[in-house]
Amino acid sequence: MKKSILFVVILLSIVACKNTGKSSSEELETPSHKSIKQSPCELLTVAEIKIALDIPADVKTSKTKKSTPYPVCYYKWESITFPYEVFNGRMTDRTAEMSIVWAINVNKKLYEQSISVYKDGETINNVGEMATWSQKMGQITFLKDGNLIHVKAKTSANVGSNKTKSIKVAKLFAEKL
Repeated sequence: MKKSILFVVILLSIVACKNTGKSSSEELETPSHKSIKQSPCELLTVAEIKIALDIPADVKTSKTKKSTPYPVCYYKWESITFPYEVFNGRMTDRTAEMSIVWAINVNKKLYEQSISVYKDGETINNVGEMATWSQKMGQITFLKDGNLIHVKAKTSANVGSNKTKSIKVAKLFAEKL
């Protein structure tokens, strides 16, 4: 969980920072913040998310809403765990989790700035106007109608399964925008 929070903060900081290699007239644009009424926690129901992630309906979900620096919603399923390599073959159980980050007033240029950290970016079709998956980051980022959304689902040790589920939630989120 700490790694995913750190990743989200770092990614959003990159988008929000000035590009020191350019003159002040070429500063990077920054998206607006969402209001509490437009939280990513409010757009999809927990039931919809559980269906998309193949999580049984009776499994308890904890949901945390934050706005640092953009509205973020964290979901966690403590009773669902999977083996995770911490360091050099040391394994631990990791709790299934998902995060959604939502920024508004974002254009194509800002989207491209956001995904510039994806050295392994893979274009994903049929999600918003444009979407990119990063296996290393384990998340999909998409743009739709001026909304930039990051979805990261980590519900198993299987990277392909996490990708499929992240894309499924991203499509569901895009349909609701």
